[in-house]
Amino acid sequence: MTARVLVERRSSDVVTLILNRPEKRNALDFDLLDALTRSVVEEGARASVVILRGAGREAFSSGFDLDALTGTASDLEADAAVGRAADALRDCPVPVIAQLEGHCHGAAVDLALHCDLRLATDGLNFSLRAVELGVVYRTELLSRLVAITGFARAEHLLFAMPVLDAATALSWGLVGEITPASQIDMRIDQIATRLAGAPRSAVTGTKATFALFARDEDSVRTAAPWRSAAASSDERMSALNAARARLGRPPQR
Repeated sequence: MTARVLVERRSSDVVTLILNRPEKRNALDFDLLDALTRSVVEEGARASVVILRGAGREAFSSGFDLDALTGTASDLEADAAVGRAADALRDCPVPVIAQLEGHCHGAAVDLALHCDLRLATDGLNFSLRAVELGVVYRTELLSRLVAITGFARAEHLLFAMPVLDAATALSWGLVGEITPASQIDMRIDQIATRLAGAPRSAVTGTKATFALFARDEDSVRTAAPWRSAAASSDERMSALNAARARLGRPPQR
C-alpha cells in the first residue's frame, strides 16, 4: 500500500510531512491519521521545524473520508484518531507550519488549527460542516476555534456552514498569511529556515508557553455525552448518506 504520509527532509532541521491521498483530496482515514501521529512524534523529536501539507495542489485535506464512516456511535473512534493526531501537532516540541492549499474541510481544519503557523494560497476553501453530518466536534477544536475567531464567528462557522475563501479566513485569524500559489513553497521555506536558525531553547520555550493555554479537561468531560448522543442518533445515518449522495457515492448500509 502506498504510504499515507510521506516524509521529506529539506535539511537536517526542516522536515515536511505530506498527507498522501491525492486521489481523494487527501481525505483522512485511520491509517493516515495513525501514520501522521507517529511521524509528528518521531520527526518533532529530531527536527527544528515541521511542515504539514497535502499531496498535490488541489487540497490540504477534504476532511475525514466519508467512505470510512458508519453513521453510528463507532464513528467516535474516527474522532479519537483525529484527536490523537491533533494532540501530536499541538504537543510537538517544535513549531509546525500548515501549508494550506485548495480544500481544507472538517477534520482537516482540526489538524490545521493545531499547527502553530498557517499559511494559505489564494485558492483556499475552508469550512466546518459537522452539524450537517450529525457530528458534535471535539471540545478541543471548538475551544481553539473560539480562541482564534471569537465566539460569534465560531458559531457562524458551525451553524451557517459557509465555505470561507482565503481573504475571509485571513480576516478571521484562521490563517496568518496569504501567499500566491507560485510562491508558497518559497515563503514557507523562508520561515522554516529562519525558525531553524533561531536558538532552539527560545523556539521550544515559546511553543511550550503557548501550550499552557491549550487544555481544558473539565470542558472535555462535560461535552462527552453530547458528542456520544449525536454520534448514535437516528438522524446521523441519514445525514451521512445524504452527504455521500451529493458526492455520487452509494449509501452506507
